[in-house]
Amino acid sequence: MRAQFVDVAGRSVRLLREGDGPPLLLLHPVGHCAELFMCNIDALARTHTVIAPDLPGHGFSDAVGFGGLSPQSVTADGLFALMDALGFERFSLIGSSYGGLVAARMALQSPARVARLGIVGSASTFAANDKQEETLRAVMANASTAMKSPTLDACRRRLGNICHDASCVRDEIAIVQMTCYARPDRLPAFVNTIEALIASAHAPGERVHDRLQQLGMPVLVLVGRNDIRADWRVHESGARRIPRSELLIVEDCGHLPYLEHADLFNRTAARFLQA
Repeated sequence: MRAQFVDVAGRSVRLLREGDGPPLLLLHPVGHCAELFMCNIDALARTHTVIAPDLPGHGFSDAVGFGGLSPQSVTADGLFALMDALGFERFSLIGSSYGGLVAARMALQSPARVARLGIVGSASTFAANDKQEETLRAVMANASTAMKSPTLDACRRRLGNICHDASCVRDEIAIVQMTCYARPDRLPAFVNTIEALIASAHAPGERVHDRLQQLGMPVLVLVGRNDIRADWRVHESGARRIPRSELLIVEDCGHLPYLEHADLFNRTAARFLQA
C-alpha cells in the first residue's frame, strides 16, 4: 500500500493505492480518512487495483465549495474526474456511510461506469428523510469533539464510539486522524459538508432512497447489527428494492465492519467482486 497525491482540475487529492487488477474505489464516511480501510486495501489488492481517496475536505485532500449543490453530487463528479485522471473508465465501488451515499449516487449517475456496488452501513442511503438530520447532528457532535482538540485519546474515542467493541480501534488510524484534524481547515470543511447534507436532504432528485430500484448492477448491502448510525432494518427493506442485491448483516458489529470484522469483510467483498 502506498500514498499518492493526484491533481484533479487544480485540486490535490490524496489517496492510498495498491494492486494491479480491475479498479476498485473505496469511499470512507464523513469526517474520516482513507486509513479506515488499512485492514482491507492489501487484502482486496490481491485481485484488484484498490484506490482509497480522502474525500474533499477530509484527510489530506483539498476542500471544495458546494455552491448550493449537494455534497454527494459535487463529490461524485470529483471522483469521476479522479478516476479519469488515473485512466480508469469502468470500476467497482464500495462506500461506507456517507461514502455509500456518494457511491450509490455515482452508480445512478453513470451506471455504465460502475461494474459492482457495495454500500456499507449507510443511513443517508437507506433511512427515511425524517431521520437524516438527527443522525447527521449526532455524527457532527461526535467528530467535532476530536476535531476541536485533536489528541490521540480524543481520536480513539471518536472511533470507539461508533464501534460495537472499541478494542478494535487501531492507533495507526487514530494517529493519522489526529494529524489531519490538526489542519485548520478540516473542522470548517467537515461542518460545511454536514450542513450541506442536511440542507439537501429533501431536495428533489437528491434522495438515492427514492431510486434504489434503478440500481441495475450487482449490489452488496452490508451493515452491522449493532450500528448506532445505520439501522439494519432499513438496509434489509432497502435491499429488497434493489433488483440484483445481496444483504449481509454482521453480528456483534457497529458502524465500521471493515475494521471491526476485517477478515469477514475482506472475504465477503472479494467473493462479491469476483462473482
